[in-house]
Amino acid sequence: MDTGFTRRRLTDREAGTVLASLRAWEPSAGCGWQLQAGDLGWALRFEPAIRDEQIRVWWDATGRPAAVILCDQPGSARCAVNPAYLHDSTLADAVLADLSRRLDRAGGGPWIDPPPGPGALTRALLAAGYEPDPDIWLHLWRPLPGTAAERPAEPTVRAFRAADAPQRVAVQHAAFPGSSLTPERYRRLRAVPDYRAELDLVGAVDDRITAFCLAWLGPPGGTALLEPAGTHPEHRRRGHASAVIAEAFRRLARLGATGVAVLTPVSNRPAVALYRALGFTAVAERRSYWPAPA
Repeated sequence: MDTGFTRRRLTDREAGTVLASLRAWEPSAGCGWQLQAGDLGWALRFEPAIRDEQIRVWWDATGRPAAVILCDQPGSARCAVNPAYLHDSTLADAVLADLSRRLDRAGGGPWIDPPPGPGALTRALLAAGYEPDPDIWLHLWRPLPGTAAERPAEPTVRAFRAADAPQRVAVQHAAFPGSSLTPERYRRLRAVPDYRAELDLVGAVDDRITAFCLAWLGPPGGTALLEPAGTHPEHRRRGHASAVIAEAFRRLARLGATGVAVLTPVSNRPAVALYRALGFTAVAERRSYWPAPA
């Protein structure tokens, strides 16, 4: 039966349209509330075959994006829905049916993260026997510009350069063991429509990269996103990540952002402590939904 909604693969030509839609779905002022353009931008580093598995875009009958689903972790999906269709049960049922076929049920999953609030997708999940996952993620937000931090002597913070790619990738792997980033994927990332070279920052000591942060703009005058940010283990607890992120704040504020958001598990205490020290406050708790244990 024709529901008026169709799902098809995301092409390079349509990526800009979908990223613009995600920005438009965010409130012009506020804390960011669902899957953001920066989340999708970071995922677009992958080759087309992997992107086709991870990114699922639903379109309405007029050719506008209706929902964007990112399956970037095994058995999980993060969802954004066009505000015009937040309470559309037809779209919600189609999305849930597709994800139920797509997602791996190993380990107790799948885990599905709908837009916050009592929307149609949340109602469909509850009706299908899902319940909130006990693992909590914190939605942290900080206003911009906020209080400016002093620039430390080290590290030197600057924009990423093409020649940095091998070292930048190596530091990503050191900060996040098992990372999928490669030099070729970094080259692909830099071609994403929403990528801004001036927001791709590294911290360096004697030309050795020690920390990094990539920031993504949200809607005009709205909330930006940090994805990813990290520090080489040998340089943790020395203020290197703080210095790079503080410079990202300054640049985002100059570009018109009024806030910046991050999402991190409550269990990741070092990350939560770092973000709180940088002026972030918890504005919401986020939970995925998973099938109720039998």
